[in-house]
Amino acid sequence: MASPDKHASIVRDTDAAFSLVEVVLALGICAFVLVAMIGLFQVGLTSARESEARLQAANMASLLIAQRASSLTNTNFAIPASALSQSYGNAFASSNVYVGEDGRITSNVADALYRITCSAGTNTTTGPYASQIFLSLSWPPQAARANSQGSYETLTYLPLR
Repeated sequence: MASPDKHASIVRDTDAAFSLVEVVLALGICAFVLVAMIGLFQVGLTSARESEARLQAANMASLLIAQRASSLTNTNFAIPASALSQSYGNAFASSNVYVGEDGRITSNVADALYRITCSAGTNTTTGPYASQIFLSLSWPPQAARANSQGSYETLTYLPLR
């Protein structure tokens, strides 16, 4: 009787494993998807930062308008009281006007959060009973309005009586 071959009983199943080409192709697809997801994550972070900056500027503009609406004669607020009852035009003599964290005008750009532009006053539409206020905040305050990273603008009316 002949001795059985030890290796003859081992059956090779070639369909049970992945080939090297299939593994490399799967890794390539995974890498491509991962790079795309990382790119989208960066876009999402940038968008979130810009949205936060606009929201902070909107809150500051709302604060400035609320301060002025609370007292039409107080001279300590960013929007000049004298500009409200005059003919509509620039509220500031200079274009280099800045506003700090507390909502007050500052001449030091290092203490400023925003560059402010404001036009205010009465016109033929509002008559002497209301003041039209256009408020624009841009950031960073060191940059000229045309070169700013972001800006927020609002138009509102305040009753004068």
